[in-house]
Amino acid sequence: MNGNVITVLGNLTKDPMLKYLPTGKAVLNFAVACNHGWRDKETQAWVEGETSFFKVECWDALAENISESFRKGDPLIVVGRMSCRKYEQEGQTRESWEIRADTVGPDMRRRSASLRRVLRDGPHSDPGQTSEPSGLDGPPDDDLESRDAATSAPNLAVAS
Repeated sequence: MNGNVITVLGNLTKDPMLKYLPTGKAVLNFAVACNHGWRDKETQAWVEGETSFFKVECWDALAENISESFRKGDPLIVVGRMSCRKYEQEGQTRESWEIRADTVGPDMRRRSASLRRVLRDGPHSDPGQTSEPSGLDGPPDDDLESRDAATSAPNLAVAS
């Protein structure tokens, strides 16, 4: 990954809405709200900082997995490339800072998660692969009922 890499920790502002282009390519746009707070040394009261919002764009399997896995309010970690999009509004040039995500995951400081392997056809998939390869985290090969139950769950369950 080259260029302007940024890591953002924040909360998903609304449920993700997956869309497909006429070419069949999946795309997902969402926003993450980030707020930095601190404890006042004198009063010991919690002080909320200013909230920043970041627009995030995801493509292909990443977009599909996020739409299956996260809901409004979930704490996320987004890693991607920052860019500035300029546009005209009411006769003035405006800027919008956006992140094209390379990866997105749950913020494990505030949630726990259960993962399952997603098998899809695509440029990075193994067409002969039908289940989790042995040696990876997950149920042992002789526990197929547990594996079948695990694969029917959402891709990433984020517990409150």
